[in-house]
Amino acid sequence: MRPPMPAVFLLAGVCAASIADAQTSTNSYNARVAGAQTEPPAPFVITDLVPFDNPWGLDFLPDGRIVVTEKSDHMYIVVAAGTKTPVSGVPASVGANGGGGQSGFHDVAASPTFAKDHTLWFSYVVKAADGNNHLTLANARLVETPGTARLTNLKIIWQEPSAYSVRGQPGARIAFDPGGQHVFLSVGDGDIPDAKGDRGFTAQLPDSGLGKIIRLNLDGSTPADNPNATAPGVAGQVYATGFRNPYGLAFSEDGKLWETEMGPASGDEFNQIVPGGNYGWPLVSNGNHYPGDAYMPGQPYPRHDTAPQFVAPSAYWGWFPTTSSMSPSGLVFYKGKQFPQWRGSALLGSTSSIALYRVVLDAAGNVTGVERYGRDANGVYTGSVRAIKVNPFNGSIWYIRGGGDGMLRKIMPKT
Repeated sequence: MRPPMPAVFLLAGVCAASIADAQTSTNSYNARVAGAQTEPPAPFVITDLVPFDNPWGLDFLPDGRIVVTEKSDHMYIVVAAGTKTPVSGVPASVGANGGGGQSGFHDVAASPTFAKDHTLWFSYVVKAADGNNHLTLANARLVETPGTARLTNLKIIWQEPSAYSVRGQPGARIAFDPGGQHVFLSVGDGDIPDAKGDRGFTAQLPDSGLGKIIRLNLDGSTPADNPNATAPGVAGQVYATGFRNPYGLAFSEDGKLWETEMGPASGDEFNQIVPGGNYGWPLVSNGNHYPGDAYMPGQPYPRHDTAPQFVAPSAYWGWFPTTSSMSPSGLVFYKGKQFPQWRGSALLGSTSSIALYRVVLDAAGNVTGVERYGRDANGVYTGSVRAIKVNPFNGSIWYIRGGGDGMLRKIMPKT
């Protein structure tokens, strides 16, 4: 199940753990492709704009300003010149004061109707009334006065309803369909072990939202054309099943939904999402169990090519000996004037590889070659890419470098 038309894809990334060793690293971050990988000179330069502490999500507002979230319950409105205004009224998450591990305050997205109602959507993991940590999707109205900004009229639209408590791998990316009629939320498997210590079983449970992509009407109701719309509760809200940690979610110009996913030890994936599709986690993966896992330490998962009933990834960073995980996070498709040769391409953020990749697909959706960009034209490393967007006004590319030394950065063509 692959896209029927030619496409070109870009994967952006950095090794957050070992920047100092980057120049001498012998690791390979090749995608599983048929064609050769090349490393042409980078056609772009990176500019640092505004510092942040563990930033997680960003989006553009209709007037060109940017909204940025930090995992520790902070949100800011940023102007292109670089000044930022804190937004008050952000709901409390498990990431308050730097806690929560992988979980906290996550993505943010301007409503398709923002120009009329000033509504922002956001996702976060909260300790709910049952004492467990649950991924939550909410929205609120942004109210601004000179020098101040706050959220009002907070509405919880969806909360993962099962009895499991998220330990990590929240997913939490938000996307709206091109018509602005539906909201999609990627939900990770929660990193929850079963009785034998194996993790990921929640992704195959029909009565759990964990390990799924959820599709809702903007009021939170279940769309009548969902794959299992007549099923009660969360089962009717599920659009696709079988994901580990879906940290990227976006629509291409032709209206197709795509997802990027962190695999276990390798097995990172780039997937075209089909309604009702089951992507197999944890029954199949092109990665391995971690060496320290309680169950089958270091052993491979059954591979995708052994189970054709599951939707296979369009590209993956897998188990073959010369390849390391690239840990994708963030996804956007390029549309703009700054990089006309990238029109229709996808930009994928990455948190553990040191490169920007251009991945070419043929008309059948097969990956035929890769171009690797390890740094910009001035030798600047990309940094840990947590989220990435394209400026709708001028086609520049903006992303947030993750970590305690986080940074809002801009990519422009080399002059």
